[in-house]
Amino acid sequence: MAQASPATHRLAQAGEGASLALPPMLVRAEKIAATVILGVHGRRAAGPGETFWQYRPYGFGDSTQRIDWHKSAQADRVFIRENEWESANTLWVWCNTGPRMAFRSHLAPETKLDRARLLALALASLAARAHERIGALGSPRPPGYGRLALLRVAEWLGQRHDEGLPAAGAQQRRAAAVLVSDFLEPLEEVRARLSAIAAAGVSGHIVQIADPAEETLPYDGRVEFLGLGSPLKYLAKKSEALREDYIKAYGAHREGLKQLARGLGWTFTLHRTDDAPATALLPLHMRVSGADQRHGVRGVS
Repeated sequence: MAQASPATHRLAQAGEGASLALPPMLVRAEKIAATVILGVHGRRAAGPGETFWQYRPYGFGDSTQRIDWHKSAQADRVFIRENEWESANTLWVWCNTGPRMAFRSHLAPETKLDRARLLALALASLAARAHERIGALGSPRPPGYGRLALLRVAEWLGQRHDEGLPAAGAQQRRAAAVLVSDFLEPLEEVRARLSAIAAAGVSGHIVQIADPAEETLPYDGRVEFLGLGSPLKYLAKKSEALREDYIKAYGAHREGLKQLARGLGWTFTLHRTDDAPATALLPLHMRVSGADQRHGVRGVS
């Protein structure tokens, strides 16, 4: 019996390590992904797909085998039947794993980090089931197909990476990238990083994760606020006195993110950690696959 090569052995070990690194989160993600009905990703362009797109008049150079004789018999012209171009895409996923994402208030069932990982993995699982290539943005591993690629994504997302927003890499044109974070960095910093990724020809989708307490500041009286992963601290004698100005500043930052997404031709999705993960997954999956454009779903919520 032939023995496995060292490279194959290392690959198997990597797969085993990934499967052990984040099994509960991956199991949760796949259960949520299973609730979404998968369809073939039509690209709204003529090509070798199986889904009907449109009829058009027969023209010089068209093959007679593409003539729809039934449609042509109903009119005084000869028509060609065109199908949608259905091609495999490459989906890159990324989530912020920095210290700030470890926040969880008394209003949420889990941290922002756990929810970000869950959504990113569920989207990757959906893409893998649709036979698309998947990869983790920032990972040294190239994108791939199937279960092994999903395990590699899970392995990468299960690690802590404190470098902040991702940098542009070797992403191919017509690929899609989903970035999941609270995006509380200064807007100019976010703009610089995401503009570089968009310049590579990648269609992007921003998913802002928010703990409900971050939106409403539901505290009263004397409260000490500590910076996660930083020495910053602030002692508020009356937290309720800060609420109105805080909510305005937080809302202005979010509106800036939405405008940034529009300017790049990307989409923006807001997801709160006290909402069910599936409420964000289905519309997000439709946006990533392009189904929202076919059914009139808006890109920025």
